Amino acid sequence: MKEYPIVMGFDDARYEGFDSKTTHLIGVVCQGTRMVGVSIGKIDIDGTNSTDVLVSLVRLKENHVQYVITDTITFGGFNIMDIQRVYQETKKPVIAVVDRSVDLNSVKQALVKKFPDSYREKLKLIISAGNLYQHEITTAGGNSTIFFHAIGIDIDRVRALLNKISIDSKQPECTRMAHLIGGGFVGK
Repeated sequence: MKEYPIVMGFDDARYEGFDSKTTHLIGVVCQGTRMVGVSIGKIDIDGTNSTDVLVSLVRLKENHVQYVITDTITFGGFNIMDIQRVYQETKKPVIAVVDRSVDLNSVKQALVKKFPDSYREKLKLIISAGNLYQHEITTAGGNSTIFFHAIGIDIDRVRALLNKISIDSKQPECTRMAHLIGGGFVGK
């Protein structure tokens, strides 16, 4: 692994109220922990287009990006990324970082309630993300526990990468910056 790996981190922008139809998906390219680029797309709230938008944003920077890192696999409510398809279409290892363990039964109940006719497809995407691995990380903020899904990369390499690109919080700098940038947007 390079001393300063080039990663592209994704998070969604905030949105307000039930009237919001779309929000932004922000991609931040970092070399190590230094931001070198930003790409922005639009996704539907609770829609199905986050995978397509994410892949298109990665392709804008694909000659440079080595790893794709996301803040969870869900964007804009329940617009769930297909982690397998992102890997297949970009040929980049994909790591979805989660700040806590996921209770799949609670998620299923929420999906059934919100999408009674189509929850199965969304649930399949969550299950296809694979195992949720735990990792202890030490940053400027102290010791923390994070969790992640990963495809296209060895789990020990994920751990080493996360240690290298997480300095101020347990979130990797690329997704932390995407989150900060996303805070400046409000979906409509």
